[in-house]
Amino acid sequence: MKNTKENNAKVKAIKKISQTRWVGNTIHETLGMCLVALNMESANSGWYNPTAVKISGLDGFYMVNEDGSIFCEARINKVDEKKYKIEYMTKTGWSEFEKLYSSFIGEN
Repeated sequence: MKNTKENNAKVKAIKKISQTRWVGNTIHETLGMCLVALNMESANSGWYNPTAVKISGLDGFYMVNEDGSIFCEARINKVDEKKYKIEYMTKTGWSEFEKLYSSFIGEN
């Protein structure tokens, strides 16, 4: 994950989103399987082998996009040794995130 103004604003905004603004029930056996599923929903190329990061202060793992940015609309939580769940921000959560991100990205 690149240390950019955009990524820092995304992390700051995600930290303000309530846990109740995340939903999901898609289960895979590995973190890698979840990353492949998320990659198919992203703007990354089909050749990209996605990686995940654990960000201090946030629950779950986040996919790092091909350009080094955070794929922030979804996260992956480890349920047990062979169960990983993909969760997405709700529409309300995404609206809150966009407002927060816009205000944080504008800070100097």
